[in-house]
Amino acid sequence: MIDKGKILISTIGLGSLLLLLLVTAYSNESRDELKKSVSKKIEFSEDFDMGIFNPAKWQITREADFKESIIDVYDVNPAEDIFDYKLRLKANTIGTSDDTVKFHGVRNLYKIDFKERQRITFDLDWNKQSNGSYLAAAVYICPTVTNGNPSKERDWLKFEYVGVPPGRNARSVVAAKINGKLRQLDMDGWPEQRQGRYISYQHIEMILDSNALTIMENNRELFSTQAHGLTFSAGYLYLQMSSHSNYPARYIYFDNIK
Repeated sequence: MIDKGKILISTIGLGSLLLLLLVTAYSNESRDELKKSVSKKIEFSEDFDMGIFNPAKWQITREADFKESIIDVYDVNPAEDIFDYKLRLKANTIGTSDDTVKFHGVRNLYKIDFKERQRITFDLDWNKQSNGSYLAAAVYICPTVTNGNPSKERDWLKFEYVGVPPGRNARSVVAAKINGKLRQLDMDGWPEQRQGRYISYQHIEMILDSNALTIMENNRELFSTQAHGLTFSAGYLYLQMSSHSNYPARYIYFDNIK
């Protein structure tokens, strides 16, 4: 005689197994879809047009002593009817220690993955410095997090403008730090060309993948290599200003970051 109770239990058991297999398959498919969506390129964009500093996008970084250190979003043309907000980095180092260079800026809160080619663009306003001596404006891509100075980290890629004494001129620098060792990739003619060049409102593009790097300045090629040598393929974006001691308030601006 057939035991109907056993058949019912077996049927329930088989149904539970099928349900478990379906849920597992759906779960695996969902994870796969999630991985695909996470792996897609995320376009990061910041034009500061809202007029506020957004802590959901940026972390302030700072190292050494300042008389005044201001990092904010500022309307550079307050007399005009149309707002023109930019990220402002302001440093006053009068009376500070001669033993330290002062660094401050911001870091974005998630990594840029450049295993596949990425185009990083930004505007940098040197702000017509009457004296840009020992002033620098830099962009770092660094795989590690610091709220201090990214140049102390073990690995990074940097594009920078460095003020050339005694006046308005500057020179560009492309450099990398690989496993703790500094590599100067391009020095803008330094030291043979020591007077630097006039810069003002600079539009920069960094085209980067796991092997190659091209830097465009105001729509012309400034530097290119097919072998940058970096040992990392994802990093945080740091925007930074630095100054030596005993300089009155100086400002630089960043804008239109993508």
